[in-house]
Amino acid sequence: MPHEDHEKNRAAWNRMVDLHVNHPEYRTREVISGGSSLRKIELETLGDVRGKLLLHLMCQFGLDTLSWARLGAIVTGVDISDRSIQVANELKTQCGLEAEFVRSDVLDLIGLIDRKFDIVFQSYGTHIWISDVFKWARVVSHYLKPGGLFFMIDEHPVNPLFLFPDKGGDYFARAPIRTINPTDYCETQTHIDGEHVEWQHPVSEIVNALISAGLTIERLDEYNYGYYKFGANWCELNDQYWCPPGGPTKYPLMLSVKAQKTVGP
Repeated sequence: MPHEDHEKNRAAWNRMVDLHVNHPEYRTREVISGGSSLRKIELETLGDVRGKLLLHLMCQFGLDTLSWARLGAIVTGVDISDRSIQVANELKTQCGLEAEFVRSDVLDLIGLIDRKFDIVFQSYGTHIWISDVFKWARVVSHYLKPGGLFFMIDEHPVNPLFLFPDKGGDYFARAPIRTINPTDYCETQTHIDGEHVEWQHPVSEIVNALISAGLTIERLDEYNYGYYKFGANWCELNDQYWCPPGGPTKYPLMLSVKAQKTVGP
């Protein structure tokens, strides 16, 4: 059965897609014109992807997926939002690239795709939408070939406690975080009807989930700059990274995890 809170998020994301796809914060026109939406960290970490099977989880409308395809990967993108997948397929045609896009809740993916991948990739603004990271990690492991590589980069779980202290955040919170009619993060004057449901996952939970699913952690990195302009006065660094007015922070804004599947079928 669909997870009720995930379905609320699915409806919200369906409403947000058309606000985002041509917004300057994204690089849609650049990707269509032959460019890339990928940033320095993931490019350097994954290196040459030519000919590799790459599964992009929670891909939204596929800009990063298509950017990996442009670098020679054989790509499959997955997202919970029906409208996101529809737009991803439209963008695929406009880019003239080969890609497969699958509409699915990430937790329900096993059985919908019948092959294994050299790389599973996930990035930027995703882990807060996952209710069960242990089930998510089993999905990651299931779709990796033995020796395959998983790489995720995202907002650091401690970040909201510093950026939004007025919300009374709890790093170890387990209850869902519910927001009614939130402001859109791109169109800040627009409210998205409905309820958004997020989950807080400490670093230890993310890492232990991957280990329990049979992955070996090769590297974990923290960064004192972010991937998004969280305030109007934030300053852009090179390669689409951002920091507050005072410069790089004294706490982590991003987290990346690189892991390898070394056991199992």
